[in-house]
Amino acid sequence: MPPTAVRAGELWTGSTELGIARGLRRAGWAVHEVDRARHQVQLGSSHLARAARRLLGRATAVASYRADVLDAVATIRPDVFLAIKGADLAAATLARIRALGARTAMFYPDVHFDFEGVCQDAFPQYDYFITTKSFQLAHLRERLPRTIVEHLHHGYCDEVHRPYLADVQESEYVADLAYCGNHSAYKQRWLEALAHRLPGLRLRILGHNWHQAAQGTVLARCRIEGGCVGYGYARTIQLSRINLAIHGGPAGSQGWEDRVSTRTFELPACGGFMLHVDNPEVRTLYEPGAEIDVFGDVDELAARVEHYLHRPEVRMRMRSAAYRRCVPRYGYAARAVQLASILARPSLQSTR
Repeated sequence: MPPTAVRAGELWTGSTELGIARGLRRAGWAVHEVDRARHQVQLGSSHLARAARRLLGRATAVASYRADVLDAVATIRPDVFLAIKGADLAAATLARIRALGARTAMFYPDVHFDFEGVCQDAFPQYDYFITTKSFQLAHLRERLPRTIVEHLHHGYCDEVHRPYLADVQESEYVADLAYCGNHSAYKQRWLEALAHRLPGLRLRILGHNWHQAAQGTVLARCRIEGGCVGYGYARTIQLSRINLAIHGGPAGSQGWEDRVSTRTFELPACGGFMLHVDNPEVRTLYEPGAEIDVFGDVDELAARVEHYLHRPEVRMRMRSAAYRRCVPRYGYAARAVQLASILARPSLQSTR
């Protein structure tokens, strides 16, 4: 019999959850998915109704989700229960899963633990805690002495994040530079400063909450669109001369800051040329100047953008080298093999 897993989280095209589940299947696992998103409850239209139903509806949705998780574990009796981020999974839920004989694993893909719904008091109930953030390791190992804590980088979805177009000609690009990611004030400061320095730059921004934030700023003249996933996301990357990789800035009670994120891997996998904010970690993944390039401040970013905009042959050579570096070794199919190796280790929880 193949190893079995029940995986809980959200499932949308290009998501970490989708990539990990498909990667485990490629590695020979049987994976049953419990989709948290399908348990969400619609809210009423009036302000008071929305406020009341937000509380009641969320409680109902969370209870339904937990019951679905427990039912799946009780029915399938998997070797491993795998949570992606673990939203709305309480300590009591994890304890019941362990009592049913499944080992429990968390794959945590975010910069901090202070998000709504993330049950930090449930963390000790995990046999394995795999984080995509190397800076969280020391904190987690001190906090979870009976849990196997490991670092595993983000990746890209092998079936989704890939080039869909033949080699794009210079005349076919729709943007000089694109940024794909939801709004934050930190990101906006980067983009505003760049737009001021390069007023002729054709800048394309995709993500949630940018339209309102850009009003009355230099970004209002840019091409701003909503969120984009799957094929549309990959196509946007290919049709942009340069793709920008910046993150959200210091966040959470710990003040942690991303060094790499999913876009660190998705941009090269989709065939895009990447400019990435500089840090030691990204330099272990790619060779700056040969596969990608990096910048430490806005002046460096503007200089890099101007340099590469007028050197299409260099961009093509570097993006091809980055693609070869990234694909397939940084995909979730490869990450799943590493994850399965971690999950094969004996749990420490039995020594409690």
